[in-house]
Amino acid sequence: MTHLGTKELKTERLILRRFVIDDAESVFRNWAHDDEVTKYMRWKAHTGLDETKKTLETWVQDYDKNDCYNWAIVLNEINEPIGSITAVKHDDDIKMAHIGYCIGKKWWNRGIVSEALSAAIKFFFEEVGLNRIEATYDPNNPNSGKVMAKCGMKYEGLMRQADKSNQGIIDSIEYGILAEDYR
Repeated sequence: MTHLGTKELKTERLILRRFVIDDAESVFRNWAHDDEVTKYMRWKAHTGLDETKKTLETWVQDYDKNDCYNWAIVLNEINEPIGSITAVKHDDDIKMAHIGYCIGKKWWNRGIVSEALSAAIKFFFEEVGLNRIEATYDPNNPNSGKVMAKCGMKYEGLMRQADKSNQGIIDSIEYGILAEDYR
């Protein structure tokens, strides 16, 4: 496994790149302020642009670490961030990353998150050398699970009352993909 940090990735419609402080207005406007977007997240909707700027300052500082993987999902047609995809945690001993993602509701159901997740999966297996990628979602948010399945991830189980979101303590459904599945 070789950590490479948040390298720019390109797909047909997207650029996955590092966040910059100047993204704050787009991030706030496109998703961070929206209670509907953050309904199943572990973080609350931002109440103002200053909160988004502070979050971005932390993220930008984290890019100094070569094991930080936090991409802005930039839609080519508007050239601004519309969401994020992140390795929220990783375990080097077992060569695993846990992925989380979020996108503004204006872009829901257009295959954009699947396109971004597929690019991240390819990068992690082909360049970083991971053996496992996993992700979880709240059963009340089935579209998130559809993204995982579309990207080749397999259902691994339901963990009862195993997570927390803005809805309180929740059940959690886990999906995973192994390097051998990917190949």
